Amino acid sequence: MARYARLDRSAVESLARRFGIDDITAFSIMDGGMENTSYCVTTSSAKYVLTLWDQKSLAQASQLASLLVYLTARGIRTSRVVVPPTGPIVMVHNDKPVMMKQYVEGDVTSALSDKLLLQLGEEMARLHEIPAPSNIPRLFPYGRSFFHEVIDCKLDHVYIDWLAEKIGYLREHLPAHLPMALIHGDVFFNNVIVQGDRLMAIIDFEEACHYYRGFDLGMMIVGTCRDRNGICFDKAARIIRGYEKETNVPSLERKTLKTFTIYAAVATSFWRFRQYHLRRPEPELHERHVEMQSLADILSDCPDSSFTQLFG
Repeated sequence: MARYARLDRSAVESLARRFGIDDITAFSIMDGGMENTSYCVTTSSAKYVLTLWDQKSLAQASQLASLLVYLTARGIRTSRVVVPPTGPIVMVHNDKPVMMKQYVEGDVTSALSDKLLLQLGEEMARLHEIPAPSNIPRLFPYGRSFFHEVIDCKLDHVYIDWLAEKIGYLREHLPAHLPMALIHGDVFFNNVIVQGDRLMAIIDFEEACHYYRGFDLGMMIVGTCRDRNGICFDKAARIIRGYEKETNVPSLERKTLKTFTIYAAVATSFWRFRQYHLRRPEPELHERHVEMQSLADILSDCPDSSFTQLFG
């Protein structure tokens, strides 16, 4: 975890009071988070998450907080932002944006049950039915529009040729006009909070944007349906079944699900390569992209029918 900011008890209590929260009985730093530092804050009656954004501007953090408020108001199960009695929903501490959210009780598991996968599909369909706010990005933050950052870098690496080949594949297989919506963009299992067979929340909307619905479905399959052989299509079918309970999937979207699932794996490999080779080089993580690179190749070899048969 990137622990850029460290707070003592006095600082935590001071920030909490600004959000209208007092009577703190305990606090502790939380695991996870590549670009933020979060604390679990406990009072006599509730628990909260206090997050300091180490790599976001005030405007970016405020946009995320506003989106979470927007989603909560429309019934999407996600993090509930604490709105201060006075002042903005994002504070500033030592030049860093600060947000307070209600703590979501539950667990994270890679072994999502059939019931949970069904609920996950239903919840994503509800998300896609909500109008996208006008101020969210119109490009996915590590989608193909950004692949040039790796293609044009000065590294001599076999991955760059592979990525260039995938760019050609996507250009050839993605039609110009496909349904777009407000998407999460990063629904991996560790962004899903559950209690038993009940979906509690989908968290981490940092990559949310107005983009292809099919990409969100593909990323969700990549992020929650992995197995030793690539993708468990039985699990993917559960997600799609839940999704189709809430919304219609046109024929063209069905035909492009394979391409979008490959795209999701390629985009994730790109993010990892760019992150650990270019933006924050970490030799011990130089091979992190290979997992998703290999998955993209496995998916490319799957018959198209494996994906079209997921739909009812």
